[in-house]
Amino acid sequence: MWGTHPDQLYRAQSETEGAAVNLHNVDDTGERPHQPKESESNAVSTFAPTKSGALPSSEMSSADAAAGGTWGGRDVGGPVDFRQAMNEFEDMRRTLSRISTSGASAKKTRSRGSIFRSKSLGRAQTSARRASTGDADSEKDIEAEAAGDAAAQDGDFELGDFIRDGHFERRTGEGQSAKKVGVVFKNLTVKGVGAKAMFVRTLPDAVLGTFGPDLYRLLCSFIPALNFQKQVPTRDLIHDFSGVIRNREMMLVLGRPGAGCSTFLRTIANNRDSYAGVSGEVLYGGIPAEEQAKRYRGEVIYNPEDDQHMPQLNVWQTLRFALLNKTRKNDRGEVPIVINALLKMFGITHTKYTVVGNEYVPGVSGGERKRVSIAETLATKSTVVCWDNSTRGLDASTALDYANSLRIMTDISDRTSLVTLYQAGEGIYELMDKVLLIHEGRMIYQGPAKEAKRYFVDLGFHCPGRQTTADFLTSITDPLQQQFVQGREAQAPKTAQELEKVFRASPAYQKVLRDIEAYEQDLLRSDHADAREFKQSVEQSKSKTVRKQSSYTVSYVKQIVACTKREFWLILGDTTTLYTKFFIIVSNGLIVGSLFHGQASNTDGAFSRGGTLFFSILFLGWLQLSELMKAVSGRGVIARHKAYALYRPSAVTVARVITDIPVLFVQVVIFCVIMYFMTNLYVDVSRFWIYLLFVYTTTACITALYRMFGALSPTINDAVRFSGIGLNLLIIYTGYVIPKPQLLTKYIWFGWIYYINPLSYAFEGVLTNEFTGRVMDCSPTSTVPQGPGYGNSASQGCAVAGAQRGSLSITGQQYIGTAYQYTRSHLWRNWAVVLAFTILYIVVTVLAAELFSFVGAGGGALICKKSKKAKEVIRERSTADEEKGGDAGDSNASSGSHEQIKGETMPAISKSESIFTWMDVDYSVPYQGGERQLLNKISGYAKPGLVTALMGASGAGKTTLLNTLAQRQKVGVVAGEMVLDGRSLGPEFQRGTGFCEQMDLHDGTQTIREALEFSAILRQERDVPRADKLKYVDDIIELLELGEMQDVIVASLGVEQRKRLTIGVELAAKPNLLLFLDEPTSGLDSQSAYSIIRFLKKLARAGQAIICTIHQPSSILIHQFDMILAINPGGQTFYFGPIGDAGSTVIKYFADRGVQCPPDKNVAEFILETAAKGGKRNDGKRLNWNEEWRNSEQNQELIQEIARLKADRSKAPALEVRSQHEFASPVWLQCTMLTKRVFIQHWRDPSYLYGKLFVSVIIGIFNGFTFYKLGNSILDMNNRMFSSFLIILIPPTIVNGVVPKFYQNRALWEMRELPSRIYGWIAFCTANVVAEIPSAIVGSLIYWLLWYWPTGLPGDSSTAGYTFLMTMLFFLFQASWGQWICAFAPSFTVISNVLPFFFVMFSLFNGVIQPYNQISIFWRYWMYYLNPSTYWIGGILSATLDGIPVQCQEQEAAHFNPPSGQTCGEYARTFLVSAPGYIMNPSVTSNCGYCPYSVGNDYLLSLNVKAKNKWPYLGIFLGFVISNMALVYFFIWTVHIKGWTFGFGPLFGTLGKGVEVVKSLVVTSLVVRRKRS
Repeated sequence: MWGTHPDQLYRAQSETEGAAVNLHNVDDTGERPHQPKESESNAVSTFAPTKSGALPSSEMSSADAAAGGTWGGRDVGGPVDFRQAMNEFEDMRRTLSRISTSGASAKKTRSRGSIFRSKSLGRAQTSARRASTGDADSEKDIEAEAAGDAAAQDGDFELGDFIRDGHFERRTGEGQSAKKVGVVFKNLTVKGVGAKAMFVRTLPDAVLGTFGPDLYRLLCSFIPALNFQKQVPTRDLIHDFSGVIRNREMMLVLGRPGAGCSTFLRTIANNRDSYAGVSGEVLYGGIPAEEQAKRYRGEVIYNPEDDQHMPQLNVWQTLRFALLNKTRKNDRGEVPIVINALLKMFGITHTKYTVVGNEYVPGVSGGERKRVSIAETLATKSTVVCWDNSTRGLDASTALDYANSLRIMTDISDRTSLVTLYQAGEGIYELMDKVLLIHEGRMIYQGPAKEAKRYFVDLGFHCPGRQTTADFLTSITDPLQQQFVQGREAQAPKTAQELEKVFRASPAYQKVLRDIEAYEQDLLRSDHADAREFKQSVEQSKSKTVRKQSSYTVSYVKQIVACTKREFWLILGDTTTLYTKFFIIVSNGLIVGSLFHGQASNTDGAFSRGGTLFFSILFLGWLQLSELMKAVSGRGVIARHKAYALYRPSAVTVARVITDIPVLFVQVVIFCVIMYFMTNLYVDVSRFWIYLLFVYTTTACITALYRMFGALSPTINDAVRFSGIGLNLLIIYTGYVIPKPQLLTKYIWFGWIYYINPLSYAFEGVLTNEFTGRVMDCSPTSTVPQGPGYGNSASQGCAVAGAQRGSLSITGQQYIGTAYQYTRSHLWRNWAVVLAFTILYIVVTVLAAELFSFVGAGGGALICKKSKKAKEVIRERSTADEEKGGDAGDSNASSGSHEQIKGETMPAISKSESIFTWMDVDYSVPYQGGERQLLNKISGYAKPGLVTALMGASGAGKTTLLNTLAQRQKVGVVAGEMVLDGRSLGPEFQRGTGFCEQMDLHDGTQTIREALEFSAILRQERDVPRADKLKYVDDIIELLELGEMQDVIVASLGVEQRKRLTIGVELAAKPNLLLFLDEPTSGLDSQSAYSIIRFLKKLARAGQAIICTIHQPSSILIHQFDMILAINPGGQTFYFGPIGDAGSTVIKYFADRGVQCPPDKNVAEFILETAAKGGKRNDGKRLNWNEEWRNSEQNQELIQEIARLKADRSKAPALEVRSQHEFASPVWLQCTMLTKRVFIQHWRDPSYLYGKLFVSVIIGIFNGFTFYKLGNSILDMNNRMFSSFLIILIPPTIVNGVVPKFYQNRALWEMRELPSRIYGWIAFCTANVVAEIPSAIVGSLIYWLLWYWPTGLPGDSSTAGYTFLMTMLFFLFQASWGQWICAFAPSFTVISNVLPFFFVMFSLFNGVIQPYNQISIFWRYWMYYLNPSTYWIGGILSATLDGIPVQCQEQEAAHFNPPSGQTCGEYARTFLVSAPGYIMNPSVTSNCGYCPYSVGNDYLLSLNVKAKNKWPYLGIFLGFVISNMALVYFFIWTVHIKGWTFGFGPLFGTLGKGVEVVKSLVVTSLVVRRKRS
C-alpha cells in the first residue's frame, strides 16, 4: 500500500556488506596505549595503511598478531591475507574520499547505487560474495552471524581514515577538522529544588488539590505574575566548579551515584530546564551558553544513561533516521556508508534488521541497545558530547573498544568529550586526558588523569593492589571504602567539604586556573579563529533553506519528510495493530451495515438513516483513540531528539498528519463502501463522494482532537480522561441525540456547545446530502388515522416532522428542515468548518509540542508513605543531587560495605544441599520462517556455596541461558537435560529459586518494606508462622542496609537502591535451591557493584547456590566469583570451570593454548577479548575457542563431574511430596495480600481513581443540567430516554482508563511475579476485580446524584432506589468489561483497536439508535437479546416512564382534516380503539391533532420495553456483571496460562505471510526493472 521498504530494495539490489571489522588497533595485550600529546598521525591505529596500501615493515609483526582481531562480540573475522585486505580497503577509502569531496563531479557519484557499483570495490565485493551463501537474502542469516561464522566477513575497518575522509564531519583543505571547540566553565553552580523528601500523593490530595493548590500551580505555569508564594528553597547540586576541556581532550567525570556527575554533564550540555537555577559561566570556544543554545544546540549534546528509542523501529531505521536529519541533501549518498560504518564500529551488523525493542517489546539485547544509543549519538556529528554512563550494559571488552573509538574520534575530529563511567577499567582510564572527581556536589579533584592517583596518595589515601585507578578515586568519596596509609588516618581529609578545601589550596587547583587562563589567552590571540571556523563549518553543513540562526541541519520540510518516513516505518513495524485495525473496520462496517441493511425508503427509515450517518462520521474517529498512547509514549525520544537538534517536535505532529492522509483514506474508503451500499443510502456518485469526504475529514478532525489533548496532557491517564470527556460532549451536542432546535432553546444550559462542535457541522452535511431530493412516502405505521374506513388520503396525516395535512408523502428537505433546521445550502460551509476545526486542532498541537515538555529529567526527592519513620527520614535528609542515581544524602546509607554486616545474621539465610546440573542445553526460536538457535550444547552445574559468573559478549545469550535454566522461556524449543539432584524438575522448582531481573521490575507504589513483606509472606513455606516471616524481613532490611529507607516508595528509588531491593525481594522468599541474577551490577558504580557481589559471596558461604551474569567485572570483582561459565555469540561455551587463585586456573587454560595473559591484565577483560579476537596457535593456525572447549580435557572432566554429581545426589532422599506445591502460599492468602496491594496501588496513584471520579462528575453534570427538569411532552419522553442512554458514553472513557492499569499489572505479573511463583492467576484476577468495586460504587453514586435529581425523574424511593442500584451495577459492569478485554488481547495497541468494536455493539444493538422493529432479522432475535445495554436501558425506562402522562405539544401532533360534517373525535373514534394516544382537540372539525402516546407505557411499547419486566431486567443485567468478572478469570487462564489463541494467531500469521509475499514480489519486480535499465 505504501510501497516497497527502501531497505528491502537496497538489500535485494546489492550484496555490499563489508567485512567484519577490527575497529581499534590493539597491542598484544588487547589494549591501545594512548599518549594525549601525540601527533594526529600517531593518534590513530598503528595499522593504518600507507598510501601504497602496504603496511610499514616495522609494524608487520604487530599487525600479524592482531590480524584476526575483531571486536563487538559477534563479527568475528576469519583467516585473511592482511596485506591484501589493506590494499582492498585503501581502494575503498580512496573511492569514499572522492565521493565526500565537494563539487559538481562529486555529485555524480553520491548516489548509493554508484557507490556500491564502483569497480574499485570489486575485490571487496567478491570477497564478501564468496563468504556468503550466494543468496540475495544471505544477510538475513543471523544464525551464522550470531555463531561468529568465521567466513561471514573479511577485512578490517579503519575508523581513523574513515573520519579523515569527512564522513562524520566537514574537513578543511589541510585535512583538519573544521569544528574545534573547547569548553570553559567558571564558578559553575547548579541549584535544585530544596525538597529532599516528600510524602506520597494520594487520592484525597488529588481531590482537594483540584480546587486549590493544583489549580493555582496550573494557572501560575501559564501566568507567572499570579505566583505570590515565597521563593521555593533551593540547594546546591554542584558547587562552584571551574575548569577547561580543550578540543581533542577527554575528561572522565567520576563520583558515586548522586554525587552530581549527571548534573554536571547536563549543565555542560546546556540541558538546564530541570534545575532551579544555574550561575557561573560556560563558554564553548568563546561562544556563550545562551548563543550556543539558540544557534548550535545540536553541536553540544548529552547522551543519557537510559536507552530510549522507538521500540518498533529496527536498528537500520533508527540510525538512518538520525542521519537523514543531520545530513544535507547533497551528502545524502553517504548515509548508507555511515550506517554500515556505525554498525561495524560497534559489532552490531547482525542486528541491522532487528527491532530495537525495550523492556516490554522483544528486540536486541540490552548491550546491543546501548550500542545503538551510542551509534545514534555519534550520527548527530556533534562537537561536544557528554556521555552519561554510556558503557552500562556493555561487556568489559566492548566497553574498552567503545572507549577506544571515542578516543580516536576525539583526536581526529578535534571533538571534546566528557564521560562519566561507574565501572571504568584501567584500559579505559588510561585513554582519558583529564579526570574530574565529584563528592556530594563538590569538586575534590580536577586535572590530568595520570596525576590523580598520586595526588590522593600524597594526601594519605591507600590504593590496594589490583584496584583500578577509577575505582580508587571513587572509593575516596565513600567514607566506608576509604583506606589510608598507615599512620596518616588522622590528618587525611575525609568529608566532601574537607577534600574540596584541600584541593582548592593545592597546586593542582592552581594548575587548573592557569589552564583556564592560558586557554582564554589562546582564544584572544587567535581572535577566536576556531569559533569563527566552527560557525562557518556549521553553516556549511546546513541545507541552504535553513536559517542561519537555526540549530537544525535540514529544513523544516526535510524534517517533516524524515519524520513521515519514520511514521510509516512504525506503522509497518507493528503489523499486528495494523491488521487488527483493518479487521475491526471491516467487521464493524459489515455488522453495522447489516444492522441498518434494507432501510425503508419511506418515513420508517428517516430516523434510522440519521443513526446510520451519525455512526458513519463517528466510528473511525472513535477508533483513532489508540493514537493517544502513541502521542504520549514517544515523548522521551522526541525530547532527546530535540536536544540533539534532529528535528522540531512539531515536525512529528505534522508528519503524523501527513501519514494520516493515505492511512485514513484507505480506512475510510473500506468503511464507506461497506456502509454506504449496505445501508441503502442515496445511490448517486456525487453524493457518495460527498459522504466519503465528510467521513474522511471528520475522522481526521477527531484524530487531531485526540492528539491535541495528548500534547496538552502530562500523562496518559489525563489524555484519556480529557479525550473521552471531549468526545462524549461532542456526541451529546451533535444534534442527533438532542435535535438542534431543542439544543438551542433557552432551557438547555449547554446548547452553545453545538456551535463549537465539529461533529454538528459534519452531521448536518451528511444529513442534508442524504435527504435533499429524496421523497418519502408515509409509512402505514405513521399514517393517522388508518385502518378500515380511513381510505381517503385527504383526511389523513403523517406523524413525521415536516408532514403537511392531507399529504401522505414528504420531501427530505421538509423533514430535515423541520426536525433539525438543516439546509442543503450550508453543505460546503459545513465542510469548511470541519476542516477549519481540524486545522485549529493541528495548530494547537504544533504549538503545544514546541512549548510544553512533560518529560522529567530524573529522580530528585525521595517519596515516602505517611508514617512516623518516614517523617524522621524527611527531617534528616541531607543535601541531595537531582538525578537518577538517587540523593547524595542517602548514598552512604545505602551503599556501605557489607564487610560490616553482622556475621551472625548470615546463617539465617535459607540453604540447601541440592545440586542443579544441566547437560547439552539447546534453545531455538522461530525466526523469519525458519529457526534461530540461541543456545548450543551448554553444560554445567551449580552447587551450594559457589558463585558462578556467567560471562560473554553483549548479545551472546547470557540472559537467554539464565531464563532457560530458570524455566522461564515461553516460546521456542528447549532441548537437553536439566535436573535437580539427578531428578526431573518438579512443579516447585521455580518457587524454590530466586530470579533477579535485569530491569528491576516492581510495583512502583509499594514501599521497600511492603515489597519485601509481600515476597516473604507469599513465597516462604506455608507452614512458617507469619511472625517469623516478618522477622526475616527485618533481617533482610538490615543486611541490605535499607533500614532508614524502608518507608520510601519504590518509584522514587535510585538505580542502586532498586537493585538492592530486587535482590532483597528474592532473598525474602528464602530460595532453597538457587539464586539467579541478571546483571546485578549494571548501572552501579564500582563500590556499589563490589558491595553487591560481596553480599552475594556471603550468601554463598551461608549455603546459597548462585548463578550471576556480569558485564564489566573489575579485577577485584571477578575474583569474588568461584566459577566462570563463558559463552560466545551463538550460545556456545568456550570455558566452564573455576577461576582459581588470582585467576590462575582460567589463565592457565588459555596459556596452554598459546594465549598469555599479561601480569596486570583484568582476567575478565582478558577472557572476553581473547574470545572475540580468536587468537592463533603457536603454529599460526587460527583458534576457534568453541571447538577448543569441546575438545578439551576440561570439558571431558565437566561431563564426568556432572555424571558423578547426578549419581551421588540421586541417592539423597527426595523432597517430601507434601511440599510439592506450585505456589508456597494458599490461594486465599494470595488473594488477600494481592488485593491489599492493589488497593494501596490505586490509593497512591491518584490519577487513576481521580480520573474515574472526574468522569462521573463531568458527565453527570452535563447530563443532569442539559436535561434539566424535563416535562411530559413527546420530546421530553425522548429526552428521558436519551438522558438514560447517555450513560453509554461513560464506558469508552472509563474502560480506556481501566485497561492501562490492568495491562500494567498483568505485565508485571507475567514478567516477574508469575515466573517466580509468587501468586497465581486466581489471586491476580480476584485482586484486580475486587479492587475496582469501591471506586465503581462511589463513582456510580456521584453520577446518580448529579444526573437523576436535576433531570426531574420520579422522586419516589422505589424508583430512585432501583435506578441507583442499576447505575451501580453499570459501573461495576464497565470496570470488569475493560479487564476481560485486556485479559484476552495480546498487546495494548490491539486492545485499543478492539475496544471500539465492543463499544459499537454495546451502543447500537439495544433498540435506541435503531428501533427494535427495524433491526434486521439476522440481529433482532439474538444480538438484541445478548446485548447487556438492552436490559439496562429497559430496566431504567420501565422504572422512570411507567405511568407518566404524556402531554403533546402542538408541533408534535400529527395533523389531519376530518371529512365534512364530522368532528375530530367522531372521525378518529374507530382508530383510537386499536391505537394508543389521544385526539388533542376532539370537538373541532378541522386541523385535528393526534398525540401518539397518552402515558409513558405507550412510549415504552415503541421501544419493545414492558414496565412489568423491571426486575427481570435487573436480574439479567446482574448476570452480565457476574459473567464479566468470570470472563476475566476465563481469559487469564486460557490465554496467559494455557496459551490459547482462539484462532486469531493463525489468522494474523496468514495475513502477515500474504503481505510479505506481495512485498517480496514487488521488490523482485523493481530489482529486475532496475537491472534492465
